[in-house]
Amino acid sequence: MWWSGGRARSMLRAASGICRVRRHDRGRVCLPGGLWVLLGLVGSGVACRTDEIVTPRPVQRQIPQTGGDAHLIHWGALGDDSLWAYISASRRQADVGLRSPGRKGMDKGRVLISASERVVALQSLESEPGVQLLRADTLLPIAKVLLTDKRALRALRDNPFVEYVEPAAFVDPHSRRTLGWASLAWGCGKEQYMGPRANSYIWPGDLLPWNYRVMNIDSAWIYSNGRGVTIGIVDTGVDENVGELNAFFDSFMSGGRVFDKAATNPAYDASNPWHDNCGHGTRIASVIGAPRNGYGIVGVAWGSNLYAVRVDDDVILTEVEATRLGIRAAASRARIVAMAFGTYAYYSSIAQEIAHWYYNSDRLLLAAAGTTNCIDPFHFVTFPGTLETVTTVTGFQYGGGLACNVSYGWQVDFAAYTNQPAQGLHGMGTTLTGIDGSSGATAVIAGMAALYLSLNSSASRSQILTALAYAASPTGFKSPLWGYGAPDGLCLVSAMCTAWIEGPNLIQESGTYTWTVRQAASPGPFEYRWSSGETTQTITRDIVVYPGMLEYAFDLNVLVSDTRSGRTRTDRKTVIVRYPYDCPTCY
Repeated sequence: MWWSGGRARSMLRAASGICRVRRHDRGRVCLPGGLWVLLGLVGSGVACRTDEIVTPRPVQRQIPQTGGDAHLIHWGALGDDSLWAYISASRRQADVGLRSPGRKGMDKGRVLISASERVVALQSLESEPGVQLLRADTLLPIAKVLLTDKRALRALRDNPFVEYVEPAAFVDPHSRRTLGWASLAWGCGKEQYMGPRANSYIWPGDLLPWNYRVMNIDSAWIYSNGRGVTIGIVDTGVDENVGELNAFFDSFMSGGRVFDKAATNPAYDASNPWHDNCGHGTRIASVIGAPRNGYGIVGVAWGSNLYAVRVDDDVILTEVEATRLGIRAAASRARIVAMAFGTYAYYSSIAQEIAHWYYNSDRLLLAAAGTTNCIDPFHFVTFPGTLETVTTVTGFQYGGGLACNVSYGWQVDFAAYTNQPAQGLHGMGTTLTGIDGSSGATAVIAGMAALYLSLNSSASRSQILTALAYAASPTGFKSPLWGYGAPDGLCLVSAMCTAWIEGPNLIQESGTYTWTVRQAASPGPFEYRWSSGETTQTITRDIVVYPGMLEYAFDLNVLVSDTRSGRTRTDRKTVIVRYPYDCPTCY
């Protein structure tokens, strides 16, 4: 329980190129690129209730004046020597943001530079000594260049047509390792699943991960399975040897759907450019949409379509352009896009790509808060989870509370229980492995969003987020660490899932008092039965308070029934009555 103040009373015991393939196609088609102290962690993971009922507003971050990404490397704040070291480690390639002199190239997803101005800007780049223009983006004012030396970098930074110059890869120039490798947990793996063993099986024989049941996801399937919704996955690809995500993806109860695969950073296997030699993307796809067909695990949205884009070999991504184009490819095909990757550097080109889809479309862009190791003293949210244009997800552990290996902070919007079995690469010759951290949580939330969208096909991004927030925290409480928390699947699909009593819990003067039972969104109609016999939604009581009286407590109990679905919920509220001065039984 969350105590907002005072002491607990003893009587309160209650309480660059895209290669695409469709599973049904024989060939492939190449497309052109174009962190408060934790006061009582909530055991259930769903945010605690308070007496004040606040209907959640659409998820919108209130950004502190000091900003929320000071822990990130900002390339524009580096001197020429430092920036050149990073660019040199990136094969001397850099991404350049174009603009007109005196103004930005983009603002809130809107391109501010005209086509003719873009031509002039590109010509200006080519005229700089030591600068070779490799290619220019046709949608956004971004160009990729090859630099010969630090003088060329200085010239670019001084060019009035250049808004930013950033390394084309996530590489540490000192270790030559992927940037953030020591802080971010390695995303690849073939380890056998070693998580909680509270999994079960459901008909026709699929493994039901334990976290689905905690979040009532399996109960939500009575109403929705994600049918008709396409979810995009920007990750490390999909292993062609996992039958559940290939030949058997659209089988049995999950029949009649498609899984398209693409690559902006093709794998070494030319016949399978989307090949996943890491396993992360395969596991993400499994959690989101593995089929319900009697084999392996079942995905959260086992009726949905998937579109996976391979952008790199690991979730600590090395190729900025491929990542950006992967986001574009996924967002152009899917209403929901899962991006379970991260870095400790801010990339303007990726931020601009995400802003384009956020402001100019109704896409729901989900980002992982970041996965570290449990001994890491810092759990800062990673990029792009720091952006206000994404919905950021962190992970709860078995039994409740934040997992020790996840990032958290005010940028986080939602959480999901994580460390579950998944289909993926496995060194022992089987495909059952596991996934945890914020990556697995992001996949769960992506699937849950699809469950809602499948029932409400015309819902806007704001409506999806409001539904998720209400399902996670019916009272509107939002934690500064894990956001609204973990959504309840039944709440999300508008089935009876929770009820509470609105009204005073401490009375210190005589009067007539009212209590009203509330419930989360549900089809209804509802019936109410109080333990005192009333069948109305609201009840009143006349309370007398006088000097020298003994403090006492009484309970209000109510049974709420959804007559349409047949589901019921019971709630209790303890009310304390006391004289506020010289109370002989108060302490």
